[in-house]
Amino acid sequence: MINPKLLTGILLIIYFLSGCASSPALKSSSQNPGKKITFAKNENFVVLITQKGDSLESLAEKHLGSKEKAWVIADFNDISKIVPQREIVIPLKNFNPVQVYSDGYRTIPILCYHRFGNSHTKLSVSEKKFRQQMQYLKDQNFHVIHMRDVYEFIAGRKSLPKKSVVITIDDGYRSTYEIAYPILQKFNFPATLFLYTDFTGAGDAINWKQGVEMYKSGLMDIQPHSKSHPNMSLRNENESHESYKKRIFREVDEPSDKIRRKIGAPLHTFAYPYGDTNNMIIDHLVDKQYQLGVTVQPGSNPSFAHPYMLRRTMIFGDHSIKDFEKALTVFKKMSLK
Repeated sequence: MINPKLLTGILLIIYFLSGCASSPALKSSSQNPGKKITFAKNENFVVLITQKGDSLESLAEKHLGSKEKAWVIADFNDISKIVPQREIVIPLKNFNPVQVYSDGYRTIPILCYHRFGNSHTKLSVSEKKFRQQMQYLKDQNFHVIHMRDVYEFIAGRKSLPKKSVVITIDDGYRSTYEIAYPILQKFNFPATLFLYTDFTGAGDAINWKQGVEMYKSGLMDIQPHSKSHPNMSLRNENESHESYKKRIFREVDEPSDKIRRKIGAPLHTFAYPYGDTNNMIIDHLVDKQYQLGVTVQPGSNPSFAHPYMLRRTMIFGDHSIKDFEKALTVFKKMSLK
């Protein structure tokens, strides 16, 4: 059964956006160009005529309480900017947080990087390519969101912009700090860095001081990628079940404790080394109050994705912009009627 309040709002919009009611309001708007014209409003929707000086951000701040919700107006009306003297609808409530529609459902791509620079290895993305990829996200109006937003989406509490993407970086190579981080700062894009803590501060890795600096910027979240980067799903030869269990729990617990102590970051997502996991690992993450686990299985994530088996698409150094574009699937078409 359709919510009667929602039905009332829809009927209100249909009525006011039909020809029977638009002419008088438009005439009034043209006679008073500085006046805000509201066709109609109830607890679910506002229908109005845009005026000179209006922007998505100003309307979001006025009607939705935050400039950050400008995307809600843009997505609902399928626009990228405000044009004066046009009717628009502002939804005041979130009627479909899971974003499943009759023709398909929203999906969130999570990109996975490792190294940056010109080391000529498959896992290394050059500075030039990484900057081009970030420029592509900006030019194509993608919203780069936090991992915690994905949890709210999967939990059914939060809709996300229709072109949302998450950036993650594994391992903690120094090139993350020297190359990727300045580029992310330039574009003001958030990212999540997954550390395996035996590597941190050694060899070609970032140190804890650099990790704290990136985390305190508000752009780079820091989360665990295990202690020593084994394939945690594999039990060693001649290893007892109890020994395997203790080893795997240590791979989760020690980096968690160290990141809390060194960085002060609240922990919510665990990245499995090599992307592999099993029920024992997932059960331990649940016990430790982790909300998400990420693999390296390619693809995007709908609202009904398994929270501890989220897909991530690896970005390699030989990927072209066309390859990069293919990793950005944000809607899965499917007839759900």
